[in-house]
Amino acid sequence: MTKFKKMIYISTVILMTQMFISKIHAKSIGDESFNVLILNSYHQGHYWEANITMGLKNYILNNNESNINFRVEYLDFRINHNKEYIKSLKDMLNKKYPKGSVDLIYAVNDESYEVFKNEVKNINSNFYKLPLLFSGVDNNLEETYKENEYMTGVYHRDDTLDLMILMKDLTPKVRHINIITEESGYGYSLYKEVSRIVDRYLKDQVKIRHIKSNYLEDITKELSEIKNSEDMINIIGGEFQYENSGKYINPIEVVSTIKDYSSAPIYSDDETYINSGILGGSMDIGQEQGSIIGEMIIKIKNGEKIKNIKSVPEPKVKSYVDYDSIYEYNINPFSVRKDVVILDKGPFDLLIPTWMKVVSVFLQIISALIIIGIIISFIKFRRDKIKRIEIQKKEKEREKLKSDFIVNLSHELRTPINIILGITKVLEKSLEKGNLDKDYILNKLENVDKNTYRLLKISNNIIDITKAESGMLKLNLENCNIVCVVEDIFESSIDFARRKNIDMIFDTKYEEIKVAIDIFQIQRVILNLLSNAIKFTSENGIIRVFIYKDEENVVIEVKDSGIGIPKEKIDYIFHRFYQVDNLYTRNNEGSGIGLCIVKEIVDIHDGKIEIESEINKGSTFKIHLPRHLKVNEMQNEGSSIKDINKIVDLEMSDVY
Repeated sequence: MTKFKKMIYISTVILMTQMFISKIHAKSIGDESFNVLILNSYHQGHYWEANITMGLKNYILNNNESNINFRVEYLDFRINHNKEYIKSLKDMLNKKYPKGSVDLIYAVNDESYEVFKNEVKNINSNFYKLPLLFSGVDNNLEETYKENEYMTGVYHRDDTLDLMILMKDLTPKVRHINIITEESGYGYSLYKEVSRIVDRYLKDQVKIRHIKSNYLEDITKELSEIKNSEDMINIIGGEFQYENSGKYINPIEVVSTIKDYSSAPIYSDDETYINSGILGGSMDIGQEQGSIIGEMIIKIKNGEKIKNIKSVPEPKVKSYVDYDSIYEYNINPFSVRKDVVILDKGPFDLLIPTWMKVVSVFLQIISALIIIGIIISFIKFRRDKIKRIEIQKKEKEREKLKSDFIVNLSHELRTPINIILGITKVLEKSLEKGNLDKDYILNKLENVDKNTYRLLKISNNIIDITKAESGMLKLNLENCNIVCVVEDIFESSIDFARRKNIDMIFDTKYEEIKVAIDIFQIQRVILNLLSNAIKFTSENGIIRVFIYKDEENVVIEVKDSGIGIPKEKIDYIFHRFYQVDNLYTRNNEGSGIGLCIVKEIVDIHDGKIEIESEINKGSTFKIHLPRHLKVNEMQNEGSSIKDINKIVDLEMSDVY
């Protein structure tokens, strides 16, 4: 083999090896996945194209086609659309995507389709005879049918008529239309379609002005030169930028800015402006188109020939109206067709004229007030009924207490009266027999004296409870050492406790506590508590009396080890005529008004009385009296103190 032939042979081997490696590299992904090149006509973030891509990817994901890969390119034809840019763009994409690296091309909108439809027919292109899908393309494209063996997609449906019908329904008096668009094929197409419909149906009735620019500043400048009128509307489409920064502007901000310069209602056929504050529009939804393209991609991936997949029109447009904008632009709500979708309408919002809303709100307020009135009346009725029942119950209880009191009082009066009568009879017989033994007579007279005191105590209690009920129970306040008052009463009661072998203990940390009290009434209070303690404490029990003070009060405690009071009856023992059944009334004497008087006396001293008790463990009564002194009384303190022994005999008259 000659040297020349060897070189040719080696070169051929190297070339074939490179071609083989290139082919292996190109198909290394394609053997396991299906690669789709998406060619967007505009910039990254374009709302319409982003919605289409989102719908496409969601459809693929929902159908579990995880081996379909997407390569996305943004061709930005709105900024650059000259021959040099298009040529350089084709060269760049041919270098970036070698043959075999792409299985299908999807062209979004007219611009990208117009440029790359020829690439799939160009034998020198890496995209030659690749399946080409498209959307948003005018339906008068003959190439779609001539080359249908490798082209199909979703062609544009003329939906401007739906927009114009909606416009005439909502704003029938329109005479001027401002078409506000970006400088793009879409913007020109929108203007052309609106003009065609106006020429056909509204000729000589409506004037059209096309305001086109990529920059919002230019749009607002031209709008500021137009006089606003009630017969004017705006139709907006496309996306806009700030002139200085080139930044694309949020649709809500675009609409808000236009409203600053024009009071006319705003319509659109561009999904970008849905929920951005416009009055309404008729528009197809990008995600729906993406789903249709996704279905076609899966069919081609699974081996179906593209020529068997027919091109379809865009899904039928839907008309939308913003609920709040209806009232913002004073639109008659009844002019909204039933097939129109109402945006941002709450579940309880009514699509009625404003005056009807006012009437409706008024009626709702009246209805609410009536309902509230009925509820309040019902509640008041129920409360009054419950109150009446409680009053009746209390009246019954009070009547029962009065009845019991009368029975007890009869018993209390009858017992000493019978004793006195019996003693007088005995003394009378003794006198008849001449039996005049002095000690015998004194003993009988002592019994008469004791029962007389008992009758006097009952009458005093009845008088005092009557005074208390009428507010006539008055105090004779004097400055005194309450420790001495309580201690004297305590010592005078010791003899009565000894009769039952009850230990009496008095304790205090203070020798003197000066307060202004009614000495006689406080003596009665202490004696009443000691009397009860002695009566209801068993033999060999203990009664303790403590007296101390805090910052505001002097506190007197009377504590016994007696039979106690049931918890459910503690709240009633200070009620008039009340006695604890089976405990106080059955085995001991008493009218049942003593503790009631005690509480009345403490209350008119601005004090309070508390009780703690437990069955078979005893009771503790705490009296709190304010540490007040009577002004301008510096001497003769305690001058009204009465004979303690008589007071003790009187209050202890029912203790046996």
